Amino acid sequence: MEQKHETSFVTETIKEKPINKKKLFRRTITTIVFAIVFGLIACLTFILIEPVINNILNPEEITKVKFPEEEQEVKPEELLTEDEIAQQEESIQEVVEAAKEVVESGQNEMTSIDTYEKIYADFQRLAKEAGKSIVTVVGITEQQDWFAGITENENTTSGLIVAENGVEVLILADAGNLQNAGEYYVRFFDKQTVEAELKNMDAQTGLAVYAVDLSGLPKETKENITFATLGSSTGENLVGSPMIAIGAPYGTSGSLSYGMITSNGTKLNLADAIYNVITTDMSMSQNASGAVMNLHGEVVGIITKSAASKVDAGTISAIGISDIKTLIAKLSNDEERAYVGIKGMDVTEEAHEETGVPFGVYVSEVITGSPAMAAGIQNGDVIVNLGKQSVTSFREFRAGVFSLEPNMIVEVTLMRFNGTEYNEINLEITTGEAK
Repeated sequence: MEQKHETSFVTETIKEKPINKKKLFRRTITTIVFAIVFGLIACLTFILIEPVINNILNPEEITKVKFPEEEQEVKPEELLTEDEIAQQEESIQEVVEAAKEVVESGQNEMTSIDTYEKIYADFQRLAKEAGKSIVTVVGITEQQDWFAGITENENTTSGLIVAENGVEVLILADAGNLQNAGEYYVRFFDKQTVEAELKNMDAQTGLAVYAVDLSGLPKETKENITFATLGSSTGENLVGSPMIAIGAPYGTSGSLSYGMITSNGTKLNLADAIYNVITTDMSMSQNASGAVMNLHGEVVGIITKSAASKVDAGTISAIGISDIKTLIAKLSNDEERAYVGIKGMDVTEEAHEETGVPFGVYVSEVITGSPAMAAGIQNGDVIVNLGKQSVTSFREFRAGVFSLEPNMIVEVTLMRFNGTEYNEINLEITTGEAK
């Protein structure tokens, strides 16, 4: 007989764990906070890295600034035959005679006052057109007052828009009024003011180039600016030519002056460079800046304090534009410039014939502590070669130095007087860096 066994089972009831609302709230808040933090870090990282990546993938093309070399001036009469010259003179005489007849017959209805007004109206029109290439460079300096507070001072100088490199608008100005400025701004002809930076400066002349980011310029300003036309400050007919001083010849932006060039023979003798200074009969203020322009709208000189220091006449003087085009290009391209450290002069034909001094660059001063002094160059030496380039004038020497770079070793050939004759000496100069 089978026995029945009763089997008992343990029955379990699984209950869900109660929700801790406080802990869940804390975890939710923590997750949200971390999400926000990680999001901000990601955004900040993208903002910082994106321009770098963009520049790598799409680099901005900066083009080098160049100014065309001036061609040697050729007199028109050198291109004409004798018959053509005679015919030209005959035509001119006919025009003069015809003009006399008009005046004598009373057919000329324009009075002398009308003529005077027309001339000045033309001057004004020309200056207004050139004004689109004129800007005001503002320099901000900070000073501590008597109460240990900081005050800001604003100084200005007039500048010329000379070029753009695809990324920046480049402005040439005399930085003499903006020494020790910490911030720079440029005010354009339409009163738009934008931030700028000092790109490069030449301490000797005081000339500087300031850069304005093209992307920061308002569209209308960008479309209407014009670039100054750099003309020529050489030529026999320059002295006596009518000129317009634009920018701030009287220290106030937008001021104008009309006059003529009175001389082109004053020299600004600096280390490794000699620049022609053109003088005018136009009066100037102590803080004058800007440019001297001919009646074709071409800039022939830049008004600087260094030029004014060579002329004690209270009239506008400027560094001739022909002498500084290479310097302007180097400043615009932010290129390092070589430094040798001599002052000198050309050996004239008269000096060569009377004293036997060889043609070349006569060294009148060796700057203390300069590469030239370290190499052994002395006062009275005559430099005839710089590297592979022969030197017959200081202009050629300056061009040779401009072609060098800092920390280059260059061989210099010079002639040195030993008391009875000149002997050739070869030296090596390690160039320094111009400031």
